[in-house]
Amino acid sequence: MQFLSSDEIRRIHETSIRVLEQVGIALESKSVVKMLLENGCSASKDGERVLIPETEVKSALAKAPKSVLLASRDAEHDIRIPDHDRLFVASGGEGVFIRDMLTGETHTPRTEDLTNFVRLADSLPQVDFVWFLVGAQDQPAHLKGLAEMKAGFSSTTKHIQSGAVDIAEAWNVLKLASILTDGREKLAKRPIFSAVQCPISPLTFETGLVEAQVELAKAGIPVVSMSAAVAGLTAPVTIAGMLAQVNAENLASLVITQTSMKGAPWIYSSDSVMGDLKTGSIDYGALESNLARTGAGQIGKFYGLPTMVAGIGLENGSLLLGRERDGVPTMVNQALVPSDLGSGLGGTDQAAGASFEQLVLDAWVWDVAKEFIRNFAADDPAISYDTIRDGGLDGNFLGKRHTMNRFKQEFSAVSKPDAVISGRSESEPRGQLLKRAKEEMKRILSTKPEVVVTIEELAAMDDVFESRI
Repeated sequence: MQFLSSDEIRRIHETSIRVLEQVGIALESKSVVKMLLENGCSASKDGERVLIPETEVKSALAKAPKSVLLASRDAEHDIRIPDHDRLFVASGGEGVFIRDMLTGETHTPRTEDLTNFVRLADSLPQVDFVWFLVGAQDQPAHLKGLAEMKAGFSSTTKHIQSGAVDIAEAWNVLKLASILTDGREKLAKRPIFSAVQCPISPLTFETGLVEAQVELAKAGIPVVSMSAAVAGLTAPVTIAGMLAQVNAENLASLVITQTSMKGAPWIYSSDSVMGDLKTGSIDYGALESNLARTGAGQIGKFYGLPTMVAGIGLENGSLLLGRERDGVPTMVNQALVPSDLGSGLGGTDQAAGASFEQLVLDAWVWDVAKEFIRNFAADDPAISYDTIRDGGLDGNFLGKRHTMNRFKQEFSAVSKPDAVISGRSESEPRGQLLKRAKEEMKRILSTKPEVVVTIEELAAMDDVFESRI
């Protein structure tokens, strides 16, 4: 899907450069300010902001790798982006409550809940990498991030996406990951986790987050610069204006990362959508939100950078579904966003909450919807002049070898009967799909957890955790 013309992308880029050169960024970390001022940036007249010249942006773009590895611990689930054949998806970001979608009951998530979400994500083949759907809110603040990573590493071998709120947390998360990769050097070559380190809209980098970003970049951990601007509230109300600000925040993050470590892996990212100006809330369901994501993806691709801008998930709309196909139109629209990575599976209530059965249901619907964005062959054998010639003469295509050899790979409905939007099968009552998903969730979590860490690795991770208590 395309939203911006090439001229519009260039205009947004030029505006972003002007913003960085003349407005700059609010940078709350003295050490990061010092680093930038010593490497080509300058301070504003009042000394309150850092101005980033176009030369530094161009230098950072030249240094940034155009391909990034998100490694798994078993190598089986490695992700290399960009992969032009597919969009890799993950569970949603950190919700603050868990909702039972069938009863409406909610509760505050604990470490055990997080572990169960990771186990579910690990067992679902449709989930390519794992972002923590909820936080370990039973843990004290200084242990929360570490407890989440320990639970994640103990429950999946898939790539984990998380982050660090300050430099101390970054150090300790790196210690955990190094235990599982036999050291920092191997971790840098095969990063088994990536870090979402968000700029704060508008144009602000908070002390703990940006210092953690610098430390993680130096260690070779892919940094995801997820700008979360809200149009009309923390950014201009127009999509184009919001994208210019989001782009400036991303380019500033890129400069910080590449100044920290030349060639550090970095991913262009935006979770910026429309604001609900009646309530002051974010509005992921706005019709324009997917256009904002599409524009962000186009801009990232304009620079040749890996991107994470897609939001994948049905949220509370799942209550209306009888079968997988009922949710396919919505997910196809989400899947058409030009992005290498997407997240959102299992999220509810504008990403404020999460649901076990929702994660399973979203994975099932995605399994069908992703068929619409797979590559279709258009080479000479696929077009097959000979088949057109022979079929045009005898009127028979069903019996041709070309049909028999290729129909399974061309028609997804052969292997996925629900890969149709309407017409072939009877409808199911609303909510039926959630009921099936809940039963599958119970079945998965009732099985014995797979052992993904050794006793020695677990003991070493416990030592890191206990050293912080």
